[in-house]
Amino acid sequence: MKAFESFVAERYLKTRKKGAFVRTLTRYARWGIGLGVFVLVVVPALMNGFKDEIQANLFTATGHFNVAYFTGDLPDTPKALSVIRATPGVVAASPMRFERGLLKSPNGSAPVEAVAVKAIDPATAHGTSSIFDSVQPLPVEQMKEGELLVGRELAKNIGLRLGDDVGITYMRLDLGLSGLQPRTAGYKVAGIFESHISDYDQHWVFIHLEDAKRLAQTDQAEFIEVRAANIDAIDATKSAAMGKLNDGGKKGPYLSTDLRDANRGLFSALKFQKLLFILILAFIVLLAAFNIVAILVLFITEKRRDLGVMLALGATPRQIQRIFEIQGVRICAVGTAWGMGLAVPTCWILDRWKIVKLPPALYDFITYVPFKLSIFDLALAAVFPLLVAWAASRYPARRAAEVNPVDALRAE
Repeated sequence: MKAFESFVAERYLKTRKKGAFVRTLTRYARWGIGLGVFVLVVVPALMNGFKDEIQANLFTATGHFNVAYFTGDLPDTPKALSVIRATPGVVAASPMRFERGLLKSPNGSAPVEAVAVKAIDPATAHGTSSIFDSVQPLPVEQMKEGELLVGRELAKNIGLRLGDDVGITYMRLDLGLSGLQPRTAGYKVAGIFESHISDYDQHWVFIHLEDAKRLAQTDQAEFIEVRAANIDAIDATKSAAMGKLNDGGKKGPYLSTDLRDANRGLFSALKFQKLLFILILAFIVLLAAFNIVAILVLFITEKRRDLGVMLALGATPRQIQRIFEIQGVRICAVGTAWGMGLAVPTCWILDRWKIVKLPPALYDFITYVPFKLSIFDLALAAVFPLLVAWAASRYPARRAAEVNPVDALRAE
């Protein structure tokens, strides 16, 4: 019997003899639903794209997560490195130390620059950070003690060139003849890197790990930087590594952090914005879907005599109700198909060929507008309008089922 209901619903939607006004309203309802579905696909894809690109770019200059010891320096750096490197999912691990200081250029007129000083092991640092892909003129593996790597923007701002001698005053104090004095060390500029992330290129410098150990008067690293197979594997790899270091316990003397922890507010804001946009844009679909109520009311008024005939010939009220429910869902399904059919290729093309460019002043590390489609978002954009259309169709469909066949035929 369902074939009967589907046949009648399809016949009513395709009729051309009369009802031009209803057909026009139906067409506009489909367009409205298509537009709503289009934005429900494109906007979440845009939010996903920005989140993924920001996260990916943040992890280009650093490892996926850092391992530290709760009291300060690592107690046994070689042992910790061997345990971490033996952990499944770990691609590379490198020891490091971190300092802050003021860099003074040999150019007397140049201002003193506040810099973040990252001490690296040249033999292993490249494995955890792709920032060293850009180091010129020599690879980072050839970096020697007493040498310094600076960002291109920093070098440009204070006039640094390869071979220049610079001094860094650290936020560490020594007891001298005149009291407590900050420690100072001299370096030779041996390379220039460019990460395309303004904060790194303007405020980061790299020194040899042995130089930092002498500065801190220790023979241990402060952190171990670790790279997993990919961003999605960070949590599992981090848990496995920390379990080994802490002898199987979830908590212990070893701690781990990653940039997602440091930027949790940013990523939470992006998730909230995505949810907010979806809720706002869902109203477009709601408005278009509830137009179906008006369309079905007009259909019922127009087909009142037909309904009386079908009921008189043995059709049940439930079948009449189902006819108009099917009509409402089919109107919405066509609009949904139009919206999905336009949105998915549009997002793929715009992301694949990076068509929409961004001005450098807006995002210095994202050069185009990214679109990343999600199966969950696509399913939501496809199912939500159909559910709304079905719910909107039930009231007029029930009214159609209540038509009295005698009154309907007598009125004609």
